[in-house]
Amino acid sequence: MISEPIVRPLAKADKQDVCRIWVAGLAQSRLAAPWYLRRFFMGKMNLMRDAALADTGDVGPQGANLLATYDAKDDRRMFVATIGQPETVVGCCAVKKGMSETKREDDSTVGSIWRMSVDPVSRGHGIATKLMDACEGWARQNGCKKMGLFTINPVAAKFYVDRMGYKAVDHFHMKDNAIAKRLIKPVFRYEKRIA
Repeated sequence: MISEPIVRPLAKADKQDVCRIWVAGLAQSRLAAPWYLRRFFMGKMNLMRDAALADTGDVGPQGANLLATYDAKDDRRMFVATIGQPETVVGCCAVKKGMSETKREDDSTVGSIWRMSVDPVSRGHGIATKLMDACEGWARQNGCKKMGLFTINPVAAKFYVDRMGYKAVDHFHMKDNAIAKRLIKPVFRYEKRIA
């Protein structure tokens, strides 16, 4: 049993741990592709990872851009979950106004979840629920009436639906051709009313 997690806003000392946890969490998404396409699918996931970790990405190399992207912004925030003394970061989750990952949407009444991940050894202890609760609370305080998120990860989707009360409302395919649509599961958009 791990100690009770504490959820708080991202701090400067958290950057490398958040980067490591988020990158490690991407591997869980490989379950979205059939075994014979996982190498191709993970290649696509790696391209998205590399864009986030680039010098201009929202995460940046070793998490260098996380504070500039998420710390004390009026349209977005990142939360981390920690356990123990000294604190060990075991999870992260970001929230922003609007559904666009990069564009400011100050007038939106929809909040969205980004960069959600829990360290594999700490899963199953309610950490993801506490992180989501913090993000939904921030969104509520900032005028959001609904929350939304995108995922292709079947494990994450089950958590969002079964534990957090989200419902699938739309989907799209990463590749818009007939073969890819038959072989690769679509990315689903999930929503939940919070006010």
